Amino acid sequence: MRGRQYSTDGTLPERDLHELTDLLALRLYQKLGQRAYRLTRQDVAELIRPFTGDLARDDQRALPWMVWDLLQEGMEIEFQMR
Repeated sequence: MRGRQYSTDGTLPERDLHELTDLLALRLYQKLGQRAYRLTRQDVAELIRPFTGDLARDDQRALPWMVWDLLQEGMEIEFQMR
């Protein structure tokens, strides 16, 4: 990610972290559809691990929570629209 070059401690800048969260959540939803809403945070962590292995440890810990939370928000929005 381009933001890594601007970080002094190796973590992603907040904007880049949120962009990555959006991309990972979208990818999970594209692959799993509504089944993505039933994933646990641990499931999310395991599924995104191959894509986050080069990130700082703090970012690796934050991303599963952020992706899971985004999927839960998506579920609420989708089911409210029905």
